[in-house]
Amino acid sequence: MKVAFVHKDINVDVNAGGINTVYLKHIEELEKTGVETITLTSRDGNWPFKGKRYILPLDSTRNKKIRQILEDEKPDIVDVFSWNAELLDYVSGAHSCKVVMRADIPMKYYGKENLDEKMAKKCDKVVSISKWCDFEWSSVIGKSTTIIPHACDAPVLTSCEKEQDTIVWVGKATDTKGFDLLFQLNDNFFKNYKLTVVCAKTKFSDEEQFSYLKAKGVSIVENLSNEKYFELLAKSQFVLSTARREGFCIAVLEAMLYGAIPIIPYWIGGTTDFVNKRNGIIYKNLKDIPILLQQIKSTKQMSSLNIIKAKKYNWKRIVNLSYKMYKGMINAK
Repeated sequence: MKVAFVHKDINVDVNAGGINTVYLKHIEELEKTGVETITLTSRDGNWPFKGKRYILPLDSTRNKKIRQILEDEKPDIVDVFSWNAELLDYVSGAHSCKVVMRADIPMKYYGKENLDEKMAKKCDKVVSISKWCDFEWSSVIGKSTTIIPHACDAPVLTSCEKEQDTIVWVGKATDTKGFDLLFQLNDNFFKNYKLTVVCAKTKFSDEEQFSYLKAKGVSIVENLSNEKYFELLAKSQFVLSTARREGFCIAVLEAMLYGAIPIIPYWIGGTTDFVNKRNGIIYKNLKDIPILLQQIKSTKQMSSLNIIKAKKYNWKRIVNLSYKMYKGMINAK
């Protein structure tokens, strides 16, 4: 079996978002089983895998080069992410490869042209990363999608203990991730809980916002190594999301793997696949969070439930679901 992965940000040197992790883990696990992989990306740097990597420019020649590479390599399956619809040109013309689109939140929700929907209708298979995404994409393509969620792996840390009343927030400092909603947290919250914000600033970031949070006692950290990041998750008692929408959320799942209790908004979407009122807090208004936290009867019990839940979302099992899907598509020729 030969599988091609197409996404402009696939790389091992820079954390370029959840789908980058998804594809790196697929390459790693599939190569262990003897699957040949090729990767089409626009990122260079270190590459520890056996499979070929093609580094493509982000210009008008990109589509032509993608088509040429795929026709020359002749992979059995091409796996492409929905955002930016990188293979819309390829699937719109004559092509010999079976194409899987891995579908996240539709682009229309962010005011962008629905190129992902156009690509989905021309692909051989659409994979949704959560039940919420399946609901959205089933209405686009007129039939159910295949649900294959994301996953997480995190190192075992024996020396870290939970620090009481600590909360971690992870994400980019964007409205999509609900960074601006952090300012709706009230003084009661900041008085009783220690919030750490792990964020990637953007060129649009407002330094006054960071100054405001620091004045409230919030710790803001950037560019954490994986080791320090996982240590922080292991010490945090809770993990907070304020995202406006999530197709899935690997960061919340990673924190749950260390026993952190998730605090998520009811509007979030895919994260509710693994967070409910038994193992977390689902809020309607950020001002209610301190009250909801005080109503928890047993943080120890909820913490144990989260570890059990998160362990089910391991990469070996999830990649095996993709492998079985690929194999079924090949055998269906």
